[in-house]
Amino acid sequence: MGDFRLPLRSDYDRVAGAKWDECCLCGTKRIRALVHYDSGSVLPTEGETVTGATSGDTMVLARCVLISGTYAGGDAVGVMEGTSPAGYDDGTLEIFTNDENLNGSTSGDNFATVNKIGAIQISGRLVPDSEIVEYQGKKYCRAHFLFKFRRDWQDDERIDTAPEGDRDK
Repeated sequence: MGDFRLPLRSDYDRVAGAKWDECCLCGTKRIRALVHYDSGSVLPTEGETVTGATSGDTMVLARCVLISGTYAGGDAVGVMEGTSPAGYDDGTLEIFTNDENLNGSTSGDNFATVNKIGAIQISGRLVPDSEIVEYQGKKYCRAHFLFKFRRDWQDDERIDTAPEGDRDK
């Protein structure tokens, strides 16, 4: 195996444009969005789709935490955590734009305003595509593939080189 090493989370940021995938044994990649908001007028519902009015970025609301103010007063300030983010910038890992109005599938239009720019958080073990081995319909990092399937794989690759007459013995 030599100089093979599994990448750290920070490797994802340093290699812009590189293709990364997940090993079925290393753990699942999770992508979440974290968005600060102000001017909140409606408490959003968990599970609803939140869409940026100008960017078109979306996420499914997983959790909402009120930090100060009230929804009734229209001055609620808080943080939203979302899953399944879409439309975010792959290079900067930013979602929504500063002062963008947010629309909710159940909370309605302009239920809150983004305060600063939202951030995408990626966790789980990411492996460069060049180190992924697809075997029997699943993807493995090279280290797990060699650990789990080295003998099976080598047996599949063996060629019988015995002379014709000696094969039955």
